[in-house]
Amino acid sequence: MKSIKALCMSIVICLSALTASLNADAQKSDSYKNPALENIATRTSVREYLSKPVDAIQIEQLLRAGMAAPSAVNKQPWHFVVVTDKAQLKELAKASPNAGMAARAPLAIVVCGDMKKALDGPAREFWVQDCSAATENILLAANALGLGAVWTGTYPNRERCKDVSAILKLPENLIPLCTIVIGYPADEQKPKDKWNPENISYNFYGGRKPEADPRPIRESDFVEFDYTQSSNLNPFTWFKGSGLLLASGDIRRHNAMTIGWGALGNVWQHDISTITVYVAPARYTYEFMERYQYFTVMVFDEDRKDVLEYMGTHSGRDGDKDAALGLHVAYTEHGAPYYLEAREVYECEVIYRDPLDPSSRKSRANVTRTSLPVSTVCISERL
Repeated sequence: MKSIKALCMSIVICLSALTASLNADAQKSDSYKNPALENIATRTSVREYLSKPVDAIQIEQLLRAGMAAPSAVNKQPWHFVVVTDKAQLKELAKASPNAGMAARAPLAIVVCGDMKKALDGPAREFWVQDCSAATENILLAANALGLGAVWTGTYPNRERCKDVSAILKLPENLIPLCTIVIGYPADEQKPKDKWNPENISYNFYGGRKPEADPRPIRESDFVEFDYTQSSNLNPFTWFKGSGLLLASGDIRRHNAMTIGWGALGNVWQHDISTITVYVAPARYTYEFMERYQYFTVMVFDEDRKDVLEYMGTHSGRDGDKDAALGLHVAYTEHGAPYYLEAREVYECEVIYRDPLDPSSRKSRANVTRTSLPVSTVCISERL
């Protein structure tokens, strides 16, 4: 079996991508075994109630849940108006077409924003988020207590805010955000399944879901192959098309980049087969290539073009590219990083590196002269 060496690191091994996927339904089912998550999943909007009143202890539990919500700078810019009077409930029902069920309910809690407690300047509007968080806490607490509840909006409808404020005699500093109508459900409610993966992106808009952590890599997962029999290693086409991925570093820190320049061949001796790669000094990977003796070159399947596109347009200085793409990093026996999602991985050892001088480039009559960035040329072989 012949082993190929590389220009910046040798080609030695190939790895079939190891992938794993999570069964969404199973994952969801397991998560609902947690009481808190089950309470969230089973909450639903209830609009019909029994005549049974909600007692004072339960009302206080609901209010405590609301006040346990997070708020910006811990300003807690909320005020809760508890309505149990039948006449008042009917008036609230008239004030908002969405809250008509209040006329038949034993309880309503109107969540208001207190502008005396709100932040100043542009941050003032955070009161809406803070009071919304309190509202959701009350809805979840109601479900946990065996009650039914529904969120009916008031703000930012000016007419509704005016009417509700008049009914409740609110001072100018209080703005009614919503009315939560509460009672014992008149019949059994079935929660809606609102799960929709199309509403999710990971790390950036359109980002793919990270795969599950793969099983541990064993030495047997790496297979040596006869590169002379490989149709994929055409020296004139290998670097063309969508490109290849180069990675360098160690377990503490590493970086990867897309490469489109390179060559396959021999250097010095015929039995030293090499890969040549070019890395511009401006690239973040350059400092890794200068420091580490081993690196990897990887090939990805067509359905992971996003890897090469993202790695070629984003710098590792600005964020975690592995996490953004849902990639799982592993390391060769020499410590070189590679990704388990790659179809083929070539581990290389540097045997030569030198700056590339653009001034030495000769132009051809039928080729437009372009500026060539100063790069480091690395030639490598496998020991």
